[in-house]
Amino acid sequence: MSRSLPPIRTLLPAEHGSWFMLGFPLVLGLLLRPGWGGLCLGLAALAFFLARPPLRRVLSGQRDALQLRALLLFAGLAAAFGALTFLISGPRFLIPLICVAPLVVLALRADLDRAVRSLTVELAAQGAFAGLAAAILAADGAPLLEAGRAWLLATLVGGANLAHVRRLLGHAHKLATEELDRRRIPVHVLHLLLIGTSALLLAPRNLAGMIWTGWTLLLYLRALAPYRPIPARTLGWREGGLSVLGLLLLWRALL
Repeated sequence: MSRSLPPIRTLLPAEHGSWFMLGFPLVLGLLLRPGWGGLCLGLAALAFFLARPPLRRVLSGQRDALQLRALLLFAGLAAAFGALTFLISGPRFLIPLICVAPLVVLALRADLDRAVRSLTVELAAQGAFAGLAAAILAADGAPLLEAGRAWLLATLVGGANLAHVRRLLGHAHKLATEELDRRRIPVHVLHLLLIGTSALLLAPRNLAGMIWTGWTLLLYLRALAPYRPIPARTLGWREGGLSVLGLLLLWRALL
C-alpha cells in the first residue's frame, strides 16, 4: 500500500533536548493559565516544531514528495491552530512571539544550516521556546508582566540545564582541559542568574517561591559535583525526572 506520509521516525526530531525545550514552557503555560486559546497555541507550536525535519530536508534539496506533503501538513496545522488562537484570544498573544522572533530566526537558521550547536545557539533556541509560555499566558488573559516573568525563568532554567549537560558531555567525550574549563564558566553564570532571579522575584511572594529558590540552589550544587561517568540512558532519565519535578515546583511558585 502506498504511503501518504513518510515513516513516523523520520518526522520526529531526534534531539531529545529539543523536546524538553518545547515541553517545559508549553506545559508550564498551560498549567498556569489553562484555556482554549493557550491549548490551540500549544498545538500550533507543536505542529511548527514537527515541521522542522521535513523543512530541513526540502530545503537541502531532497525531492521527496512524502517529505513535502508532511511539511505542508504540519505548516497547515500550525496556521490553522494559530488562526483559532487569534479568533479565541485576539492578537495579544502575538506580543511575546514578536519579542522572541529574532531568537526564533537565529535558532531556526542554525538548525537548517546544520551549524555546530554552540551554547549561544542553544540559549537562543531556549529563549525562543520559552516565549511559548509567555504567549500562552498572554492568550489566556495574563498580564504581560506575568508572562515576561514566566519567560525569564523558563529561559534561565533551560539555560542552566543546557550548560550543565554540555559540561557532562564534554567530560564524556574526553575534551581537552581548556575546553572543559570554558564549559564550566556558563554553568556558574547561568545557575547564579537563576538563583538570583528566583530569590528576587519569587522567594518574597510565598512559601512555594521560597521552596523553588531552594530547589535552584540544589541544582547548582548538583552542577558543582565532580564528574562521574554515567550511561546516557540513565542520565536522560535522571535529568528528565528532575525537569518534571522542577516544572511542578516552578508552576506552584508562579501561581
